[in-house]
Amino acid sequence: MKSTVIGSAAVLAAALGIGLCGCGADAGPPGVTPTANVSAPAPDNSALNATIAGYIQRNGIVETRVRRGDPGSPTVTLPVPEGWRPAGDESPEWAYDAIVYAGPDAGGYKPSVVAVMSKLTGNVDPATIIALAPGELQNLPGYQAVESGAAGTFAGYQDYLLGGTWVQDARTKVVTQRTVVIPGSDGLYVLQLNGDALAQQAALIDAATAMIDQQTTITP
Repeated sequence: MKSTVIGSAAVLAAALGIGLCGCGADAGPPGVTPTANVSAPAPDNSALNATIAGYIQRNGIVETRVRRGDPGSPTVTLPVPEGWRPAGDESPEWAYDAIVYAGPDAGGYKPSVVAVMSKLTGNVDPATIIALAPGELQNLPGYQAVESGAAGTFAGYQDYLLGGTWVQDARTKVVTQRTVVIPGSDGLYVLQLNGDALAQQAALIDAATAMIDQQTTITP
């Protein structure tokens, strides 16, 4: 059975417990449920790592989902690597942007990169957002880091990149997440780029991520 982008992205979002990074009324993936061939196991709440979502809740920060073209929001332009295409109607309703691998070697599971963006208003510390960025992936069932995460810059803005594998429906999957903080005049914008693929498709995600790293532009 073939997984759509909306199915795989929704199950990843459900497993992470996020819309983007919190539980605000405008933040989550409203009405989005996994397709019949995917399900999101709940993480073990007894040993969770601290997350951006928890920080938002504890500090009364307001999170507003951002869509492309919203007044005052930054514009993020992602490249489309060879063999990939814009996800179009397969994109999650709550996504800022999404691309999907369209090559014949994808088999029955389409690797994808889904961008989500939120505006955070209130007492928000960008450094804390970056420091807490790894927690979401680290809380995934069976998560194993491929390499240590690292803070840096992405398209001129502070970011944190982490990647590894996790287990869902007895399948090992590759996940990457880049969290970018973009200061704005009306709040702090947080962009997350979430890569999803089966473990044997890791090379496809790696190649796409490399191009995204080099060619993405962010216009305030």
